[in-house]
Amino acid sequence: MEAARQGRGVLRYARRARRALRGIRLPVVRPVIGGLYALTQICWITWHFVAKLLYREPLFRYRCARVGRRLDLEGAPPLVIGNGRIEVGDDVHIGSPCTWDVGSNAELIIGDRVSLNYRGAVSAAKSVRIGDDTLIAGDVAIFDNTNHPVSPARRLARAAVTAAEVAPVVIGRNVWIGIHCIIMRGVTIGDNSVVAAGSVVTKSVPPNTLVAGNPAAPIRQLTDG
Repeated sequence: MEAARQGRGVLRYARRARRALRGIRLPVVRPVIGGLYALTQICWITWHFVAKLLYREPLFRYRCARVGRRLDLEGAPPLVIGNGRIEVGDDVHIGSPCTWDVGSNAELIIGDRVSLNYRGAVSAAKSVRIGDDTLIAGDVAIFDNTNHPVSPARRLARAAVTAAEVAPVVIGRNVWIGIHCIIMRGVTIGDNSVVAAGSVVTKSVPPNTLVAGNPAAPIRQLTDG
């Protein structure tokens, strides 16, 4: 018993010491810390540039049928699954990480000056097209297929989707798709439209229209006035 009490006493002091150590803060000497911060930023920028130049962009360009000028890879290139055709226009920004599943007979066509932000997902069994100047926020998922069969028996058998479960997705020019949106198969989003954050788009969207909700519904027409 006495040994147990001594052990608990040691632990009590150890806890106090640990709390004391966790409370220690070094003074912030701004010139010194500023120099360290600048050094870490320079190292990060240099590493990012070298990785992009020598590894990331060449690997991505090799995988694609066409990649335009001034590609901006934010980090690692998209994880590409499948052997479908991928075309990327000029001045495209791609966040990291992203996952693109492009089936063998499918295409993913990305126009000029498109921005695809972080954690984006594209599943193309036939065709996904994204028009020029479109902005797609983070955590946006685009599907031109049901991803799994609707039939319970076929899903249990891990069968592939049928042609009836696939329909192309077309996203027009100058579209803005907010964070956490899902774009479903067969949808066309008209030019200049906006899809509000968190929306699930199951039906086509006319041009110059703001839509929101699950399922997404028109909110109002967009004008420059």
